[in-house]
Amino acid sequence: MGSVIPSVKKDTKHTLMVIAAAVVIIISVFVCINLASGVSPPQTIVDSPSMQHGKGSQLGVIDTGDMVLLKSKEKVVIRTYVDGYKTGYQTFGGYGDVIVYERGKDPWGRDQNPVIHRAILWLNYKEDGSWSAPSLKNYPTDLWSCRTAGGMYTSDYNTLSGEFTMKNMGYNGNLTQTIDLNELAKRYPHSGYITMGDNNPRFDQPGNVSGVTGLITYEQIRSVAWVEIPWAGAFRMLWNGGESTEKLNMYAPNTVPCLAASIISAVFLLLGLSFLFDRIYYTKFRRELYEEVNAPTPEFPVEDENE
Repeated sequence: MGSVIPSVKKDTKHTLMVIAAAVVIIISVFVCINLASGVSPPQTIVDSPSMQHGKGSQLGVIDTGDMVLLKSKEKVVIRTYVDGYKTGYQTFGGYGDVIVYERGKDPWGRDQNPVIHRAILWLNYKEDGSWSAPSLKNYPTDLWSCRTAGGMYTSDYNTLSGEFTMKNMGYNGNLTQTIDLNELAKRYPHSGYITMGDNNPRFDQPGNVSGVTGLITYEQIRSVAWVEIPWAGAFRMLWNGGESTEKLNMYAPNTVPCLAASIISAVFLLLGLSFLFDRIYYTKFRRELYEEVNAPTPEFPVEDENE
């Protein structure tokens, strides 16, 4: 029995080491995410279907019930839908970056939740009331147009006014969006981004998203979407219950089943790893015990009878 206690002690020590290593890894990942993110908190929960590509949760797309890791705007170069189209750069199932921006206060003076939508195009406001969009250079002219107040169309992206139109928008590429640049200049004369949810029927500007006052300035941007963690936000939405749970059931009904399946898979994976380690150490213990039991009997010196 003398060999059993040391073996048990070794197994206990190994288990404690594995637990300690797991804790260190979790803490390290958390610290690394915070350092790489540069914003606090480094994540947000999506409770709106405005970025979905159809009904139901999809991997690689920002859906209701997802958690999205964020990066500071100072750590990235924000690329718009137009920039992404020209270079092939995509995030979350579409061209360009997805930004999180402040949308001001509601009619009762209360702060509203920030919006997570795609940056479409940067417009520079000019003192004469017109606009310029340098990134439209080399962007296909059949995908945008601008009609002046006189009814004339212009392809000069350095002097834009009147009705500005972009085609093939939305995640299906079947939407045509128009924004009145003259009205925008009159009400909100400042440079900024045109923004839009992939699943929305129109641009956010001007005033199509409650609280949005014209183009989104750089100062309004809180962060840039970085990594999607599918279904992770469903925990909080289910905990909140009520309207949050209804949103999950309505817009992403497969989220809870997918979350449950992922948890069960993780549990089975951990059990499998635990069984594997137990098997390895049990085999090692049996071998050590066998070697000890079958060890040759030591020879002791025998006294000579003639002495």
